[in-house]
Amino acid sequence: MATSCPGCGQDMAPTQLDAVYGRTVNVDVCPACGAFWFDRNESTVLTPGAVLKLFVVIGERQADRRPLSTSMACPRCRGELKLTFDMQRTTRFSYWRCPAEHGRFTTFAEFLREKNFVRSLSPGELAQLRASVKTVQCGSCGAPIDLEASGVCAYCRAPVSVLDPRQMETVVAQLRQAEAAPHTVDPMVAERLAADRFHVERLFRTLDRPDGGKAPNLIEAGLAALGDLLSSR
Repeated sequence: MATSCPGCGQDMAPTQLDAVYGRTVNVDVCPACGAFWFDRNESTVLTPGAVLKLFVVIGERQADRRPLSTSMACPRCRGELKLTFDMQRTTRFSYWRCPAEHGRFTTFAEFLREKNFVRSLSPGELAQLRASVKTVQCGSCGAPIDLEASGVCAYCRAPVSVLDPRQMETVVAQLRQAEAAPHTVDPMVAERLAADRFHVERLFRTLDRPDGGKAPNLIEAGLAALGDLLSSR
């Protein structure tokens, strides 16, 4: 039986992944909400190769997604999920957990933050962004962030963030080394990452939207670099 997405109620797509000690787990994916459901401790037992596979899933699903519901229930027990904050090294990330410990609901952006792919904007970058736009889309939950009022999402408390291609290159290299899979990295990867860094930086100069168009999502704007890097395996 398919797992119902806590965010939208649609059936999630199971993705089989390798876990430690020769096991496998099925992580449920909702492309519409841009989120994963991890049963119990699934997120902590994934092999480095499994984490890379989830990065591929994220890179392939860049379509517009709906904001998350303000109230979400565990797909196992229907108990209300609780917004929870945690730390990975020096990076603060969030997820919605089941109080009965059935699992957790994690957006793509917060999964990337947990794996040190995403960084918060500096005060100077926030000031530069505010000079161009008044509202951005939260990379975590999809809600609008009023930059004039705050630099964090009023709903999920995630700070305005951007995908960091430099850190991304480092983390992917570390995961590949841990997976111990022999392969050659495409020599054009560095050039493509440089181009994507330029694209992300250019957002701060070109985000003026006098026509009142859709609020930008800075994390999704950098996902092209993730796809380029992973396709070089």
